[in-house]
Amino acid sequence: MNGKPLENPFLPALGAAGVAILVVLAATSAFFVSPLIAPAVFLAAGLIWVIFRYPMGVLGALLAFMPVDYMVIEVGKVLGLPYMTVVSACTKEIPLLLLLIILGRRNGLKLMATDWFLLALIAVAALRTVFDGNLVSLVTDFQFALPYFVGRVTLLTPEQESRWAKRAVWIIAILAVLGMSEVFIFGGGPRTALYLATDSVTENGTLTASFGGAGFVGLREASTMVGPAFFAAMCMIALILWWVYLRNPVPAAMAAAGLICAITRSAWIGTALAVTLLAAVLGQWKRWALCVTLALAVFLAAIPILGIHDYLFYTRTGQDDSAQGHQQSALLGFQLIGSEPFGMGNRMVGIAAVWQNGNAGLVETTYLAFGAEYGIAAGLCFLGFFISALWRAWRQQSQLGYATVGIMVGLGFMMTVLLMHLDRRFACWSWFPVGLAVRAMPESRTQS
Repeated sequence: MNGKPLENPFLPALGAAGVAILVVLAATSAFFVSPLIAPAVFLAAGLIWVIFRYPMGVLGALLAFMPVDYMVIEVGKVLGLPYMTVVSACTKEIPLLLLLIILGRRNGLKLMATDWFLLALIAVAALRTVFDGNLVSLVTDFQFALPYFVGRVTLLTPEQESRWAKRAVWIIAILAVLGMSEVFIFGGGPRTALYLATDSVTENGTLTASFGGAGFVGLREASTMVGPAFFAAMCMIALILWWVYLRNPVPAAMAAAGLICAITRSAWIGTALAVTLLAAVLGQWKRWALCVTLALAVFLAAIPILGIHDYLFYTRTGQDDSAQGHQQSALLGFQLIGSEPFGMGNRMVGIAAVWQNGNAGLVETTYLAFGAEYGIAAGLCFLGFFISALWRAWRQQSQLGYATVGIMVGLGFMMTVLLMHLDRRFACWSWFPVGLAVRAMPESRTQS
C-alpha cells in the first residue's frame, strides 16, 4: 500500500509551526515535566510528518499492526513503559483521524445514502446522550465509524488491493498458529496474569467466561486479540479474503485452524454462510465441496484434541448457558425498545454502562443494542446503514465487492448474538473494507 508522497502546500508552514512548538515544549519539559516528554513530543511530531508524507504506507502499516496492538500495549504496561495509554491512542485514533483528513483532501468525499444513515445514527445517539448519557459510552459505541470513513476516502489500485488482501490473510494465519501455543502449551496462566496486572476484565481473579464454555474445560484461542470472539471474527475475515483473492491452501488451513480453536459458534456459522454465498455467486461449487469436506474432516479430528465433545452436546441439546444468555439478552432488547422508544440511554444500557453501573442492562445483539440505548430511530438508522452498504457492495461485481459482501454477511450473523462494533482494532479490519467498497463503486452505478 505504498503511495506517492502527498504534495501539501501547507507543509512548510506546518513544519515551521511544529518546530516552534517543539522548542517551547522541550524547554518547558526541561524545567517542569518529566524528561521523557521532550523525546516523546519529537517522536510524535516525526510520526505526524511521516503520515503527511506517506499516508498510504502509514495506512497499510496501521492495518497490519491492529491485530497485535492490544497485546503490545498490555505487555508494555506490564513492563512499566511510560505513557502506554497515550501510545495506544497514537497507534489508532490519531493516525486514523489524520489519514481521514489527508486522504479526504486528496481524494474527496461525496456523501451517499449509506453515509447519511451513519451520520444520522451518530446525530441521534449524540442528541440522546446530551439529555442523559455518557460521552465515553457514546465514543465506545462508535468505534467503527472512523475506520469506515477512512475507507470511504481511500482509493486503492488493483495491485494495492491485492497486496492488502494477501497480507491480511497471512497475518492472521501466522497469528493463528502462534496463538495455538497458548491453547496447547502455556494455558491460560500467562494471559490471566497479564490481565490482572493491567486491570483488564477478569472474573474473581480468572479469565472471563468468554474464554471457556459449558462442557469445555480448555481455553479458547484469542491469540493477540482481547478475546476469542474477535479473534474468531478475524479468522473469518481472513478466510473470506482468501476465498476471493488467493488459492494457496496453506494460509487458509492455518486460519481455519485458528477459527476452530477459537470455539466461537457464531463465527463458524458466519464463515459457512459467507463462503457458501461466495461459492454460489462465483460459481465455485467444486472448490466449495472440496473445502467443506476438508474442513469437516479437520473439525471432527479436532473434537477430541480440543475436548469439545460435551460442549457440542450441550449446544445441540440447548443446555448451553451461553446460548440461553443470548436469548435472554435479545428478549431484554425488545422489552427495552418497547418500553422506551427513545432509548434508555447509554448510562443504563451497554457494555460501558455495565462496567460503571452494576444495575445497567446488557443487550448483546448489535442491532437491538442501538435501539435499546438510543431509541428506535437509532436502530433503524443502523439497519439502513448496514443494508445500504451491503447493497452497494453487492452491485459492484468485483473482487472487493464480493469480499465485502462476504465480510458483511458473516459479520451480520455474528451481530445477532454479539456486540461486534465495540473493538476499535477489529473495526479497522471489518469496517474499513466496507467503506472501501462503498467508495469503489463506479459513479454510473451510484447514480443508477
